[in-house]
Amino acid sequence: MTRLISAVALTLRSTRTFSLLAAGALALIIAAVAATAAASSYSPGASPARVTLALAGLAQTAALLAGALAVTGEFRHKTITLALLATPRRVPLLAAKLITLAAAGLAFGLVATGAAVAVVLPVLAARHIPAGAGAAQLAGIIAGGGAATALAAALGVGVGAVIRNQAGAVIAVLGLLYVPEPLLEFVPGAGGAVQTYGLAGLVAGATDTAGFPAGAHLLSPVAAAFVLAGYALAALLAGAAVLRRRDIVA
Repeated sequence: MTRLISAVALTLRSTRTFSLLAAGALALIIAAVAATAAASSYSPGASPARVTLALAGLAQTAALLAGALAVTGEFRHKTITLALLATPRRVPLLAAKLITLAAAGLAFGLVATGAAVAVVLPVLAARHIPAGAGAAQLAGIIAGGGAATALAAALGVGVGAVIRNQAGAVIAVLGLLYVPEPLLEFVPGAGGAVQTYGLAGLVAGATDTAGFPAGAHLLSPVAAAFVLAGYALAALLAGAAVLRRRDIVA
């Protein structure tokens, strides 16, 4: 298993796709939170820091994509055949990808959310707007950002194992985030549940940032992280079952 993890980590470090995805997401997060903190007006009683830092959720989107690409890329470039010749048992290969991507997601989430906090606070201070969040709450937001990003990467690995076509997996991931959830919010009786248990609501809950809309009912950070972990586990179990049964074509 150690060798498998080392091999997956080497692939992650040496492939430009992942470095570009991380750099692009980090740049977008910094630009978005800086522009929002500099130009937005905040309603009385709101926490400007929590509202603005919700935009750091782009880190979870990037991790979700990275997890899916880490698996589907093997099928697209036919490297899965060589990997399985070296490791005939397929589940350990999936586990190695899970461990590596989750660890990378944790590190990226901490960095991205920490950078967002470092940008938001001085911009709000320059406008004489109280952040509305203390040091302990900001530390919790950063920790939650790391945990949520790691879980998003794990979920992406599971999705990639189920849908091994790279374009299909990317479309499924983005579609899941930006199509069904917003539409379901308009269904009578379903909107509240989607805001709470949809991916966007769970990420906001896990990171203790503001949901969309701001009045959405969110789970506590621990509860949201557990539900998100349950989604990731379900996807990984399904991915492992599919990976074991499907034929691998050279």
